[in-house]
Amino acid sequence: MKKLTPRQRIIVMVVPLGILAVGIIGHALFGTVALVIPPVLACVFLAYLVIEARHYAQLLFARQLHESRATYRQWELLYGMSEFLRPVHPLPPTRGWAASPDLLREIMTHVLENAPDCVVEASSGTSTVIIGYCLQRLGKGKVYALEHDPVYAARTRRALELHGLTAFAEVIDAPLVEHAVGGARHEWYDLKGLQTKDAIGLLVVDGPPETVQSQARYPAVPLLRDRLAPGAVVLLDDGGRADERATAARWANECPGSEVKYLDLEAGAWWLRMPFR
Repeated sequence: MKKLTPRQRIIVMVVPLGILAVGIIGHALFGTVALVIPPVLACVFLAYLVIEARHYAQLLFARQLHESRATYRQWELLYGMSEFLRPVHPLPPTRGWAASPDLLREIMTHVLENAPDCVVEASSGTSTVIIGYCLQRLGKGKVYALEHDPVYAARTRRALELHGLTAFAEVIDAPLVEHAVGGARHEWYDLKGLQTKDAIGLLVVDGPPETVQSQARYPAVPLLRDRLAPGAVVLLDDGGRADERATAARWANECPGSEVKYLDLEAGAWWLRMPFR
C-alpha cells in the first residue's frame, strides 16, 4: 500500500483532533450550545474529503488514460515494424534496458532512407536486430554493436543467429576502459575491436549506463568523430535526462556547423547531424 504523504497525514490525524479540541474548548466557554460546532466542522471536513477524493480520481483516470494511449502507440509502432520487416523469429523485448519502439522506428526509418554502409551502436540488443534487418533488406552495410557486458553480448549474438543476420550485424566485446576526453578521464568502450573500412554513417548511443559516471555517454562523439562520415547522424537515447541534455549540448558546441534537435519520444532522444565537409 502506498504511504500517506506528509500533507495527507496532517489532514487525517490533525484535523479530527482539531475538531475535537474546538468542541472541548467551545463547551468550556459557551456550554452545551457549543456542542453543535464539532458536527458542523465534521460535515465540512467530510465534504472536503469527498472533493479531494474526486480530484484524485480524476487525476488517476487522466494518468491511466495517458499511459494507455502511450502504451498503445508503442505497441502499434512495434507491430508495424514487425509487419514491415517480417522477422523469422519474434523480436527481442523492447522494455527494461532495451530501446523503446518509437526510437527503434526512428532508427529503422533513418537506415532505410539513408542506407549507411556502416552503423555503430554504443550497446547492443533489440536495436541491433532491427538495424540488421534493415541492412539485410537493403542488401548492403553492417552494424557493429559495442557491448561491455558479456551476458548481453552473448544474448544479442544469439538473437542475430536466430534471425539469420550475422552477415549484417556484429557484436564487439568492448569492456569499459579509461579514455582521456575533453580534459577529463572517462570510462567508455574499448575501441580496439572496432575495425571498420567504411566511415560511420549512423551512430546510435544507448550506453554505457548512467551509473558509470556523470555524462557517461559523452565520449561517443569525441572518440569516434574522426570515423564519422560527413553528414553522419548521431542518435542519443534517454534524451529526457539531464545528463543526456548536457551531453547533446556539448556535442553541438564542440562540432561547429552541426545540427541538433530533440525528438519527443517515450524516453526522449537527441538527433545530431555532423557537418557536411
